[in-house]
Amino acid sequence: MREKVCVVTGASRGIGLACADAFASEGARLAVCASSSVPSVRADLSRRCDVSNGEQVGRFFAEAEALLGPPDVVVLNAGVLERAPIEEFTDEQFDRVVGVNLRGAFLCARAAWKGLARTRGRLIGMGSISGTLGTAEAAAYNASKWGLTGLVKSLAEEGRDASIFCAVVLPGSVDTDMLRKTPFDPQMTPGDVARVVRFLADEAPFAMTGSAVEVFG
Repeated sequence: MREKVCVVTGASRGIGLACADAFASEGARLAVCASSSVPSVRADLSRRCDVSNGEQVGRFFAEAEALLGPPDVVVLNAGVLERAPIEEFTDEQFDRVVGVNLRGAFLCARAAWKGLARTRGRLIGMGSISGTLGTAEAAAYNASKWGLTGLVKSLAEEGRDASIFCAVVLPGSVDTDMLRKTPFDPQMTPGDVARVVRFLADEAPFAMTGSAVEVFG
């Protein structure tokens, strides 16, 4: 990964931070962002960015490319969780979850696409086991993760001729702040998931493009 340009969204904690740390430790040139705070990981560019905001996304990716060059790897990790019974779930909660988890992934992929075509780069979405099943009180989150899988698989088809590799990772219960909002126990660490992302970012054959890689522990 040395000198490869890697972009990670939602890199202030959890899986995103673990991915950013893994890339940085191998000498990658790194651009990271998060919505709530500037990520503290060692990076060439670290910014606040709400991925559901198209203007902020465009500015972040333009700045990253101007500083580092076109991306070799983009990890679409930014995500949020809201939990409540459907009759209590508000429009604002639904819009926030889908806005960050699905619209945000679309906006970031679109902003990075031309650069990825120049490098024959790799786009990796951070999905979830929740994108394969239903979970009570998490309808919006699960819907967004099902949608993310469809988005990434579709982008894999669009990217074939340009040799853009696309895959989505579907972790199970990971020991993160987000999981602590649920009734589920952790089955793996963020570092476990980062190792899978690292494989997809560099070693996975192009024959795996379009894959949904299950990491259920």
